[in-house]
Amino acid sequence: MKSKAVKKNKTVIKEIIKALMKAKRVLIIGHANPDGDSLGSQLGVAELLDTKHIEYEIVNEGVIPGKYAFLPGIDRIRNIDNYQAKGSSFDTAVFIECSNLERIGNVQTLVNNGCKIINIDHHQDNSNFGDINFLDFEAAAAGEMVYELILDGGFEISKNMATNLYTAILTDTGRFHYKSTTPKSMRVAADLLDKGASSSRITDEIYYKQSINSLALTGAVLQGLEYFLDNRVCFMSIDNALLEKTKTTKADTDGLVNYALRAEGVLVGVLFSDKGPGVTKASFRSQNHISIVDVAGKHGGGGHKNACGCTLNMPVDEAQEIIVKEIEELLDGAS
Repeated sequence: MKSKAVKKNKTVIKEIIKALMKAKRVLIIGHANPDGDSLGSQLGVAELLDTKHIEYEIVNEGVIPGKYAFLPGIDRIRNIDNYQAKGSSFDTAVFIECSNLERIGNVQTLVNNGCKIINIDHHQDNSNFGDINFLDFEAAAAGEMVYELILDGGFEISKNMATNLYTAILTDTGRFHYKSTTPKSMRVAADLLDKGASSSRITDEIYYKQSINSLALTGAVLQGLEYFLDNRVCFMSIDNALLEKTKTTKADTDGLVNYALRAEGVLVGVLFSDKGPGVTKASFRSQNHISIVDVAGKHGGGGHKNACGCTLNMPVDEAQEIIVKEIEELLDGAS
């Protein structure tokens, strides 16, 4: 089974490389509100294109969290909110870590009807929307797949590539903690260290250099933790008033939901974010043996078994009432 999967990946990779080498202008896209895996993987593809002098733009929707400012090439990434198109339209688009077209938000306006779509993803709910689909549900991170794309495509991994791809894998495996981490993940990470990535520096930049304001936001959110269902469920919430009070932005909330699982006995953690009048974003985390993705799926969301999200068209308090009932049904059914 493993050999068939490898053979399939190699075949698709050949198709992708062939398409990229023919491209005149490439759009590299990640999901809205980019995380470490999305950013690191996009920069890996960008440097691959640099080696062949192929023109490209990297455009996302959402602010890049400040903790990723150290990534080589991060200044190449544009936010669609202030992006001004230059030059001809894109003939090829590389979607990274997007389960469907809607995940890129307003960047959809840059994808023309005749644009060849290359879809690279490891989420099981991917809708197979690309002209070329490179899907590997066993990969712990998109960064693993881009690593494979670069090497099997006949390219070398530079020190900058190694830094970006190691960041991608480190963050999407929760520092190699999540159950999705595999022996392959560790072998790839080790090779990236051999190729110049610095584990200590990357970990320090992402996890141990939190700004004073961001730390204040974390403290305020932790003070407001709420527990339900015999302390098996932990809710945390953020609104614009709290962001203003702590002088932070939505980018500073990246990774906060992981704190919800730190209390002993908690099986499911949810971060509720006020996205505006009558709109709430819910970010879910669950312990390894609990799959929470179906709850997100009921509201048009998705992601991984233990890490996913959705948007609900209702205020935070109403969203919490509905979600806690759905989680209760899930946990009762799992017991």
